[in-house]
Amino acid sequence: MRIRFSLYFIVGLFIWIISFGVFIMVTLDFIFPNIGLTSENTWYDLIVFFVFLLIILVSSVFCAWFLGNPLWFILTWIKQLTRGEYAPPSTKRNIYNKKGKLRLHYKLYENVINNIQTLALHLNKAESERLKLEEEKKDWLAGISHDVKTPLTYITGYTALLLNEEYSWTEEEKHTFIEEISQKAHHIESLIHDLNLSFQMNNVQAPIPLNKSEVNLVEFLRALIADISNDPRALSYLSFHSTNPFINISIDQRLIYRAIQNLIMNAILHNPEETCIDVFVIVEQEQFVTITIRDNGVGMDQETLNNLFNKYYRGTPTSSDFSSGLGMSIVKSLIIAHGGNIDVSSEITKGTIVQVHLPLN
Repeated sequence: MRIRFSLYFIVGLFIWIISFGVFIMVTLDFIFPNIGLTSENTWYDLIVFFVFLLIILVSSVFCAWFLGNPLWFILTWIKQLTRGEYAPPSTKRNIYNKKGKLRLHYKLYENVINNIQTLALHLNKAESERLKLEEEKKDWLAGISHDVKTPLTYITGYTALLLNEEYSWTEEEKHTFIEEISQKAHHIESLIHDLNLSFQMNNVQAPIPLNKSEVNLVEFLRALIADISNDPRALSYLSFHSTNPFINISIDQRLIYRAIQNLIMNAILHNPEETCIDVFVIVEQEQFVTITIRDNGVGMDQETLNNLFNKYYRGTPTSSDFSSGLGMSIVKSLIIAHGGNIDVSSEITKGTIVQVHLPLN
């Protein structure tokens, strides 16, 4: 741009000097004699002086227009960007010729104009994404509030029943009520723990600590699946497969338990009853262990799949109801914290496949 500006300045100065000399020569040698104005005229010197000023004024106005008009356009656009208006000024159509190329006096600032246009597109996209994120945050908060409110409703309901002096409950009924209250309280505690995990994972200065220990992953998964099978909500056909009876791995058992449990429970809760859910574990190249959770359930649409690990995305009414919510975001963070990664593939009506890869060393 410096070279182009220098060339414009040198060429412009040269053209201005030549034009000025030509205008003066034509005026003095041709125009004035033809109108009968000669040096013998009383006002000749004053007229020449005014013509001289007029030529300078016209040349200056032209140069100001040639160099200043693009600057005005650029400054106007920048001012609009500061107000959140990303479209170019209304005069943009005048800066291009019929072939769609910049006019000559705008050519000098081509790089600047292109960069501002790129910046405007990025700012517009960022603003759209910000607004979308704000909406997702609102939906997420509403969902979290609902998730907490639902078990609280059960707790207050059963508590009201126990405190109702008009009825005399049997010990068995009281025990049932207390069990329900305990389960709902544990559910709320789990939600709060998920929130704390989420906020802690977003804190780069204080990442979540990993208390790793050696464990046989095969037996670890068998025990986990046995615990899930005892859950009253587990109405699917759950099976575990491993060709290797012993896979030694160093993990934080509590956190990996939460992650795998979350994945399997998602497959159970967001699919019809009697869905087949298979869990496989294999060792790959003596470096990684892959845990695969495969179901033949309802699957997910592409939008849900793309936003699955978005912390604030909770799915749409027309999606497969595979709500990512807070849990899937936590799952991914826990897997990454162990040096692994997670892949998900799905197809509507054909089911979902989730693969968790963890390093052995």
